[in-house]
Amino acid sequence: MFNFGDLGNLMKQFKEIQENVAKAKEQLAKEEIVVEVGGGMVKVIVNGLGEVLDIDIDKTLLSEENYQMLKDLIIAAVNEANERSKEVMSKKLTEAAGLPSSFGNMGLF
Repeated sequence: MFNFGDLGNLMKQFKEIQENVAKAKEQLAKEEIVVEVGGGMVKVIVNGLGEVLDIDIDKTLLSEENYQMLKDLIIAAVNEANERSKEVMSKKLTEAAGLPSSFGNMGLF
């Protein structure tokens, strides 16, 4: 037999999880992750959601001879920044949902 009291409890828990996840996403949007590559010649800043906020490039790289190296450094910095933001996001959303930390390591978020 179905117990409607349990359903009410489940709905309440689900609503709390939704609210916690929404708060975590707000925090992630405000978090800044800084990645520097090439000895600091290229710096990328992303938020916890993986959105690029800023890119800083050492002016000595701004020449045609350095084009390929600059391109490679930017790609490396953006990729590393995205990877770090995924790790931070996974951790925060796992915590917000009240799941064991091992769930975040599974890449569920």
